[in-house]
Amino acid sequence: MLLAAGCGRFVDRPRRLDTMRIRWKLLILLLTISLVPLFFVALLDHNSILRLGDDLAANARDALKERTATHLQQLIHDHAALLRRQRESLEHTVRAQARQVEQRLAAEPGKGRSFFNEDYESEQTSPPDMAPSDQHFRFAEGAKGTPIAVSFREQVCVLAPGVSRESVADDLARLSTMPAEYRFRRELYPNLIYWQYTSLQNGLHTSYPGHGGYPEEYDPRDRNWYRFARERGRLAWIGPYFDVSSEELILTVCMPVRRPNGSFAGVTGLDITVADVVAHMQLPSGLFGGGTIARDRPPHAGDPKSMLITLASDPEYPSRRRPRIIVRPGYHSKGERWDQQFDAEWLETSDSEQYASFIKSLENDETGDIQMPFDGDNSLWVYGPVDEGTHLVFILNYDMVVENADFAYSQAIERTDLQARMIGGVALLVILIVLLCALVGSRTVTEPIRGLVATADRIARGEFDARVSIRSSDEMARLGRHFNAMVPQLQERLELKQSLSLAKEVQQNLLPDAPPKIDGLDVAGMSVYCDETGGDYFDYLDLSEISPNRLGVVVGDVTGHGIAAAMLMTTGRALIRSRATQPGALTDLMKSLNRILDADMGADRFMTLFYMVLDREKRLAHWVTAGHDPAITYDPATDTFGELAGCDIPLGIEPDWEFTEHPPAELRDGEVIVIGTDGIWETRNPHGKFFGKEALREVIRANASRTADEIGKAIVEAVDQHRRQRPQEDDVTLVVIKVVPRAGDAA
Repeated sequence: MLLAAGCGRFVDRPRRLDTMRIRWKLLILLLTISLVPLFFVALLDHNSILRLGDDLAANARDALKERTATHLQQLIHDHAALLRRQRESLEHTVRAQARQVEQRLAAEPGKGRSFFNEDYESEQTSPPDMAPSDQHFRFAEGAKGTPIAVSFREQVCVLAPGVSRESVADDLARLSTMPAEYRFRRELYPNLIYWQYTSLQNGLHTSYPGHGGYPEEYDPRDRNWYRFARERGRLAWIGPYFDVSSEELILTVCMPVRRPNGSFAGVTGLDITVADVVAHMQLPSGLFGGGTIARDRPPHAGDPKSMLITLASDPEYPSRRRPRIIVRPGYHSKGERWDQQFDAEWLETSDSEQYASFIKSLENDETGDIQMPFDGDNSLWVYGPVDEGTHLVFILNYDMVVENADFAYSQAIERTDLQARMIGGVALLVILIVLLCALVGSRTVTEPIRGLVATADRIARGEFDARVSIRSSDEMARLGRHFNAMVPQLQERLELKQSLSLAKEVQQNLLPDAPPKIDGLDVAGMSVYCDETGGDYFDYLDLSEISPNRLGVVVGDVTGHGIAAAMLMTTGRALIRSRATQPGALTDLMKSLNRILDADMGADRFMTLFYMVLDREKRLAHWVTAGHDPAITYDPATDTFGELAGCDIPLGIEPDWEFTEHPPAELRDGEVIVIGTDGIWETRNPHGKFFGKEALREVIRANASRTADEIGKAIVEAVDQHRRQRPQEDDVTLVVIKVVPRAGDAA
């Protein structure tokens, strides 16, 4: 009694302290949530406001930078798609153009008229449709482009130095009908194709639309595009370089053409201007806000830069690659001579560390952004791949990108000052109201909690008739009702848990405590249940009454798991043990067991069984199986696997079934026999893949030199590793038998 009373006082005192502690914690929590922010906001000085403004500006800068980078990356993706479509279209056009040229070279000479370069110098000899073109311009150094007069009905014929008209007369006649083909292809892409032409190995060059302006020393066979296409023998892209007629910077796609006999005849191709390429690379208007930086800066100062680049070997360090600018706005109007080599620029920055990271991203064809200087300005570089080995880069002045954030900063300072003054006026009133609400609210919450704690203490002492009474209509009342409804269920679950624990203890006691000690045999068994109780079973049967050299081994599996399966397993175990030592064949035992279990099992339950008798003296294994998976045998001497299988049905299905005892198997030194249940090979990993018997065989082979107990543990460990975090779905049971030399044999 004294002990009980003492325990009661000991339990009750902490309960009161805990209740008081919750009340004060709740009060402090409410005061902290309500008062501390107001207190600190009211006491914020100008420096705190500035720091807040800095944070807001920094966040705004990051947001503007991210938004701009995301927008430009999408723009790069769109440009890449457009450039790929244009490239495919132009390559298709050149291939079709080449086929038409080869067809004409294989045909008889035509009778079309041909206009030569000198014909275009005079109005009397030039084609009648000659007119200034709105697409073709001639650039003189330092001057604005002048429209070039062209003919869209005719082509121009140019002869390389030293070539006469008579020597190319036939080919000239054959190609005289090409303008119609050129015009058809051009109308498909009117704003993309600049010049179309065919140059033959014999020195004849034709170009469309017809125009003059070719210098006397012009020989197309010396041009890079002609030599490159001939050497490669297939379609190729060349450039950029300066056009002979307009001195504009162009790119060429060309391919070789051949005679009917397959010999090289020349090159046909078409040009596009760098101006047309970069026209799609311009950044959209309105990218920046109209802030003070944008208004105050000089015209074009800090304007966004766009360029196509590629990684090329550094002339000074051939093993190192740097980004080289292929085209950029402004290249097309340099006004260089057609016979001068175009030298592209290197894209460089003063930040070597960021520059190395930028080059690495280009090498990996990545899309991204990076902040580093360009031409002395802090800049945002946004880049991405547009084609194989080619990248599009946008470079923007970083201050212009984030200038709206600075404006937002000044606005935030003004608003924060105003809010600080307003907060100071109402802080005192809010403190009084919150304090009153906190005191009342804390009591309202803690009183029901005290009742719950007191009732929980009684239940913890075993008073399951205890109930809590909470007089309110809020969530606490619902909690009290659920609490009261939970107590009987808790009592039932505790009783059920005790019953399950007792059942588990009883079932575990039914399994063998230790393997039998038999000379010549190393035996081990184990069972891992997925619930407190299971339907798997293994046992060792002492058959000394029949023969001192015999051992019975049983492995069984009842459908399902849990209490019902455990009860059926226990029944089967008792029947086997009572019948195993009686005279008769193994099939007699199975028949007797089958008839009894059939009467006890329902229609949806059955039991598989593998029963083996090991004869140590004769070194034989007799077995019979009732629907159980075959035992696996492994002989390390020959590295071969076998099975001890049967074709009989499980127990409890057909009461009059005639079971079959199989011919005995010879036991060889070192041989391993594993009898298991399907919980081993049907274990699944998180992806649903079964462990499988092949994996089981590999574990047996890898551990065959170890003891039977170590082999069994290795199998269970491998199954657990395969299952990983997935819950165990079935019982795992196995018996491992390893044949070892007998003491007498060793002597």
